[in-house]
Amino acid sequence: MASRSEDRKLQLARINAFAIVVSVLFLILLARLWYLQVALGDELMQASESNRIKLLRARAPRGTLLDRKGRVIATSRPQFVVLAVPDVLNEHERAMRILCDILKITPDELSDRLETSVRKGESRPGAPVRVEVDVPLMTVARIGELRMELPGVSVELDNLRNYPDGQAVAHVVGYLGEISEERLAEAEKEGKNDYRPGDYVGKSGLEREYEDLLRGTDGGKQIEVNAMGRVVRILGEKRSVPGKTLKLTLDRDLQVAAERSLGNQTGAVAAIDVNTGKVLAMVSKPSYDPNIFVKRIKRSDWDKITRERALQNRSVYNVYPPGSTFKPIMAIAGLVYNVCNEHTTVSCPGSFYFGRHRFGCWKVHGGGVTFKRAIAESCDVWFYRLSLRLGIDRMARVAKQFGIGQATGIDLPYESRYDDNHVGTMPSTQWKKKRFKSTPSQQKWYPGETPSCGIGQGYVETSPLQMALAIAAVANKGKVYKPYLLDEVLDRNGKIISRTKPIVMHQVDASPENFEMVRQAMRATVTEGTGRVCNIPGITVAGKTGSAENRGAAHAWFVCFAPVEKPRIAIACIVEHGRHGATAAAPVCRAIMDVYFGKKKVGEIGQKKVFVSGD
Repeated sequence: MASRSEDRKLQLARINAFAIVVSVLFLILLARLWYLQVALGDELMQASESNRIKLLRARAPRGTLLDRKGRVIATSRPQFVVLAVPDVLNEHERAMRILCDILKITPDELSDRLETSVRKGESRPGAPVRVEVDVPLMTVARIGELRMELPGVSVELDNLRNYPDGQAVAHVVGYLGEISEERLAEAEKEGKNDYRPGDYVGKSGLEREYEDLLRGTDGGKQIEVNAMGRVVRILGEKRSVPGKTLKLTLDRDLQVAAERSLGNQTGAVAAIDVNTGKVLAMVSKPSYDPNIFVKRIKRSDWDKITRERALQNRSVYNVYPPGSTFKPIMAIAGLVYNVCNEHTTVSCPGSFYFGRHRFGCWKVHGGGVTFKRAIAESCDVWFYRLSLRLGIDRMARVAKQFGIGQATGIDLPYESRYDDNHVGTMPSTQWKKKRFKSTPSQQKWYPGETPSCGIGQGYVETSPLQMALAIAAVANKGKVYKPYLLDEVLDRNGKIISRTKPIVMHQVDASPENFEMVRQAMRATVTEGTGRVCNIPGITVAGKTGSAENRGAAHAWFVCFAPVEKPRIAIACIVEHGRHGATAAAPVCRAIMDVYFGKKKVGEIGQKKVFVSGD
């Protein structure tokens, strides 16, 4: 009996223990259900909806860039793009093999494409990156068939940028690239929430400067999908709004003529409208094709661009000693301060001595070198003497009125890299004190430093664009205009929304008679002096050659404007280490003027087959 009683108690204990366990599990289940239904109810509902309802984003077409005659400089065209999330795809070796087979690339190429954006900091972790662009419809269909075996891979219809003239417009228009982590954070801080990882934005040039105008407003479709990921119905749709159309001041024919005539020389050219400051042409060489950035740029292409420093816009950002092209500005300064006139005559034995230092001239001009002949034949001795009569501070005052050594304010990003808004140098006594403040022994300006500056050497440095504006000011009797590239902003119907108005930045304090004397002397440069290559029949061209000493061969310069009686166009060209302005730079200006005045068609302009070692 005792044994049966103990067995019954043991069974009851087991039943009670089991009941307790079941009760505890039931309470846990109830607590879990409460947590999921009540505490996380709203959050789980949203997650459920997000799994069922998706937003298919439709990127807005980027705005078109037109030249001044309405011809396309940059446009967008719809193309299919294959994207992949590196973190997801790298975990599925089979998926990588399938994708390589579809795209006909090697696994190493795919890995490199996946890693490039991450390595450059151009995409966030977990964000999709472009692995192939401009893919055919058959490739899109193949990816769609195998989508269950390609985790992290997607296809989008995007609008890819196209630059018909490629290298000819590269440094003005710029290029696009994937938005960087830093830029994305800046956009979020500024409230621009429509940017996403993987988006393409302007990286340089006008594409960056006018990003807000060129970038449209994205649209898309809100769709409902089933458990298999198939579309059940479209819940809503928002049309994308294309970016604005920008009509530029550039003339496509002049742009192409400048690029072709520079050939494979290293240098730059800027042509502007004398009476407004509109930039008619701006070319820098070596150049690059901005179309290669739209697709996946090859490492070999990037290495070549880096090696040649092809991204530099030498027209705006690089500065050089202007050499003898500075002499017209010096002549104006001499006339303003009455230290010379049209009858001022010197003898040029081929050199000039100041103390024990010898300053050379490029040739022996002999006696009777007048004002006009000094400019036409580029006599250094005449200008050495003029500079000493003027002094560096009076030279600097007039040169700064021409904009020498100062940022032009052109609508391109990052022209001035300094807080004082300087690009280049126009020295003065105060400038030297500031420049050498840490070395008191070098702060004093010595008279022996002045003659070199008088012929555009020494400390004087300027950009090709500054020289184009300065020579335009000689042509228009003293007005230095702010240069600009954006002429008009148009809506989708071609209606003008806004138009840029010309702005005079500086007025040179000289009389019309002073300018006329210099203009006629520059005309003589072309008709009987060093710039005769630009003597165009029927067109009165005024110009000035220059050879600026530098490490190695001298830089070659030429500046000009035309017609003399009613100037319309001004041009400045530099060829790095081109030796002589008359043979290296002047023919480039001649080609641009031939096209501008209708003497030749752009197709008749050939490339200069000259090899010149560059910067």
